[in-house]
Amino acid sequence: MTKTIPFKVSARTSRLIGRENVATSKGAIIELVKNGYDADSPFCIVLIDNRYGVYHNKLSKDDYEKLLELGIEQNMLNSIYQISDDIYIEKNNVNIEQIGYLKQQLRKNTVLYIIDAGEGMTGDIIRNYWMTIGTDNKHSNFVSHGGRVKAGAKGIGRFALDKLGEHCEMLTFFNKEVYVDEDKDGNKTPYEGYFWSVDWNDFEKDEATIDKIGAELEGIKGSTYMNCLNNIDLPASLKQIVAAKPICHGTILKISQLRDIWDDDAISRVFEDLGVLVPPSENHDFSIYLQSLDNPTKYGKVESQFCDDFDYKVVAHADINQNVNIRIYRQEYNIEAIPPSFFERENQKNYPYKREDFMRGYWDTTRTFSQLIPGFRDTDTDGILARIGAFEFSFYYLKRSATKKDDARFFYRQCPYNLRKSWLDKYCGIKLFRDKFRVRPYGEKGDSSFDWLGLGMRKNNSPAGIAKKSGGYRVEAENIAGSILISRVSNIDFDDKSSREGLQENKTFSVFKQLIVSIIKIFEDDRSLIAREFVADDELRNGAARDRERAEELANKIIENSKSTLEKSTDKNSTDYKLHLLAVVNEQKTEEIKLLREEQKILRALASSGLMLASFAHDLSKLNDSLDYRYDKIINLLNDKISEEDFPEERRKNPFLLLKQAKENDLKMQRWLNFSTNIVKKDKRKRKTICFAPYFNKLEDVWSGLFLERNIHFDHSNVDDKAFLRAFEIDFDSIFYNLISNSIEAFVRLREEREREIVVSVETTERAIICTYRDSGPGLSEDIANPNDIFQPLFTTKRSTSTGEEIGTGLGMWLVKLISEDNDARVVLLTPTIGFGIQIIFPIKYKRNYEL
Repeated sequence: MTKTIPFKVSARTSRLIGRENVATSKGAIIELVKNGYDADSPFCIVLIDNRYGVYHNKLSKDDYEKLLELGIEQNMLNSIYQISDDIYIEKNNVNIEQIGYLKQQLRKNTVLYIIDAGEGMTGDIIRNYWMTIGTDNKHSNFVSHGGRVKAGAKGIGRFALDKLGEHCEMLTFFNKEVYVDEDKDGNKTPYEGYFWSVDWNDFEKDEATIDKIGAELEGIKGSTYMNCLNNIDLPASLKQIVAAKPICHGTILKISQLRDIWDDDAISRVFEDLGVLVPPSENHDFSIYLQSLDNPTKYGKVESQFCDDFDYKVVAHADINQNVNIRIYRQEYNIEAIPPSFFERENQKNYPYKREDFMRGYWDTTRTFSQLIPGFRDTDTDGILARIGAFEFSFYYLKRSATKKDDARFFYRQCPYNLRKSWLDKYCGIKLFRDKFRVRPYGEKGDSSFDWLGLGMRKNNSPAGIAKKSGGYRVEAENIAGSILISRVSNIDFDDKSSREGLQENKTFSVFKQLIVSIIKIFEDDRSLIAREFVADDELRNGAARDRERAEELANKIIENSKSTLEKSTDKNSTDYKLHLLAVVNEQKTEEIKLLREEQKILRALASSGLMLASFAHDLSKLNDSLDYRYDKIINLLNDKISEEDFPEERRKNPFLLLKQAKENDLKMQRWLNFSTNIVKKDKRKRKTICFAPYFNKLEDVWSGLFLERNIHFDHSNVDDKAFLRAFEIDFDSIFYNLISNSIEAFVRLREEREREIVVSVETTERAIICTYRDSGPGLSEDIANPNDIFQPLFTTKRSTSTGEEIGTGLGMWLVKLISEDNDARVVLLTPTIGFGIQIIFPIKYKRNYEL
């Protein structure tokens, strides 16, 4: 006779589906946080009381005594610490194995709390659901009383407790507005809540079956949820949260005899993982807090990580009709810097590449599932596309760096790459979320499922650069972040693995991944097309300049390579010699261009100074007029009331003497203003016939005040009355103002008594006008090895007497030579025995058949 016999389940099964099935402790915590969400709790608190559960290299006396109370052996502590100034300090050269052993002993002192304010559990729920392995309660009743789609479904999440510690206690107070607590006979119980506890070591007993192992359950009367919560040593910040609104129901899990060491490093990893547990812009009705009592100020509310510094962002919404509305945000380019020629290209005249599309910052498109995976619909006999369901996808691309060359070619906007790199190192990867909770380990850094979409393999198979003409650009998995939102309601084919580590790899999920990759490809195509257009436009604008650079590089190579060849051959008709000659001439021209560009920079600066002076010339001339006679008027008014004799002869106490000094200062100011405004007059910027004799008369008038003050004699008696030249008067001013200014400063350096004299002479020959300028100053410094260096830009011998730093501009004599040569004149530096001398020889370009 055939009999039906029951299966027996070993008690060790709990270890298989708990401690060994859940990969990590942080994964176990995440499973328990989900339970709080499923129970409609507004928050979940993860509190780690590790004050005496982690190793420190310093201990206070109180901490030392506390560890002894908790059972740590004194001999062990004394072998590691020594007392100094009432502080126990780690000894030098302590045995690292001893520290490791102490750490293992300390971890037993850590207690982990997981606290929520959800709807709690009645005795019936605990007995029939909480204590039932693999219950289908959340699978069949997947919407909570508060309207949330529950994150759990397998009915084994509570076994994550075994992963965390050997012993667990639970205090749960049920929501009386939702539940009525009844006993097995259907009678209402008097309990407010329940105390449940389990020792997971009981499941390790030899030959024990799971039906023989139990947990303790006890009803709670005369106590409240808040009473139990207040018995926990909550930090002040958490007390404020739970006290903000009266809480009558919820669940408190206390896990002790922990299996892992919960030091700062482990807690930091959990804190980061909780930060990506929910999508960045979702779940505002559920907050997560993590606190460590060993370091109560370091952690707190877990914030979702937003990404606002991106180059590209793609937002896709797929509906149940297999339509995907896609919006691509472009934030990579400095649009104002893009030249108009780029938008005049044929491709840029079409949507979405017009200038207005770039300025708007995004463009929209709509694709169907079959358009994203062309050809698949024809072979989709199982109706896979229809079973995928609605989803949302947010994608971010952030490049980690860019070369200066790429910045210039692609007009990238400036961004903080160091901060980007730090953010990507923590949060890169495409994360998958179901019903507002992350499905691990997709997109988890350091995990084999980080690149679950296979983007790295795509990149390896097609390593093309962004601007390759034939296309094929593929994005790097390390430079992207994003989130995909699915739901148990609309994506029914996406089932959890029993390990809670990912989804089952069925055909629907495989096709879904291809859909996501196809959406990413829209971004790739957009970015690479723009890059190709940038390169093409850049070639049109700057191709000639780059060709010149290449030509210069080629010329340098030819010169270098031909040196040895030409030493052996003197044939000037040979190709090598001709190439060498062309390269040398090109090099000389390049040097000339460089020098001219340097001169151009200096002239631009001087022109800017001249423009500033010209713009203020009118106001300066008014100020100059106001300086005339103003002190004489004041003195006349004072003389009607008082006289100079009424005051002492000491100047600082005599207003008349002070006014005379101010008048002298005004005269100096007036001379400077006359000089400054005179040099920028419009008529001086027109080419005209300049007679040397009248010009030097006018020049003496301009400088007369300074000549008189410095006791300088200006002699221009030997100027040919008939000498004239067609030129810009401002050029003459620039030459002689700089020469006179140098002479005046040189007279200051005279170390002997000598008549201060500036002599200008002009003589006319058949071919030239020779203008000679001399002064009786100290002449050029003997320290100048090559006197002609004074004509080099920025060369100066004027230095601070206190610091030795250059204080001259080094432009005066350079301008004299430059402007003279612009007028086809030749400058000759004289070597008189006394003072300084220079000749400027202007050529006569036409026959003079008339007199002025």
